[in-house]
Amino acid sequence: MALDIFDVDNLDSVVREHFRRQGTVDLRTFDVPTYEIKPSYTVLEVNLSTDRKEYAREIRSVIEPIGREAENQGYNPNFFTALYEAVLNAHQHGNKLDPTKKVTLTYKIAADTLEISVIDQGGILNADFIPFVLRHKEGRHRERMLDFYEFTNTPKPGTNCGTGTSFMHTYVDKVQYFKSAEGGLVVHLTVNAKN
Repeated sequence: MALDIFDVDNLDSVVREHFRRQGTVDLRTFDVPTYEIKPSYTVLEVNLSTDRKEYAREIRSVIEPIGREAENQGYNPNFFTALYEAVLNAHQHGNKLDPTKKVTLTYKIAADTLEISVIDQGGILNADFIPFVLRHKEGRHRERMLDFYEFTNTPKPGTNCGTGTSFMHTYVDKVQYFKSAEGGLVVHLTVNAKN
């Protein structure tokens, strides 16, 4: 039986092979409009440690006040998982656990939407991350949940489960990806108010 050559779930598809040949993608080499922090957003910058238990605690201490404020305005607390994973991914994958690189959070909690951006200073993407994100944007993670390592057929490291992107796309209404002015990755999470 023939296979769809553009199926991002098929390891042997043209799409997956094309990205695999790229190796990594450096956002700084792409001349695209960059994400701009809106003046009405609150901005937090944090440098995180290299110790796993310590940076997990640091992330929670940074995002818990945002979570409390959003919950007090009626937002479902499930978004907290997505936000935690976005910050964790920015530190682990974007900034490569470099404590000199900052993770920037920008957010606005309004009556109709909660918007949060998480910005790293990395900008180097594993090429397999692109079809992984496309799979999520198509909603396929709802049909069958795959962690990143299962999706790429690569060994799972002991320090990472590969589920952060899936959690982000599951627990918020919209996930968008942008390039920052410095060339890092911006993950923008939107949660719609439930009436």
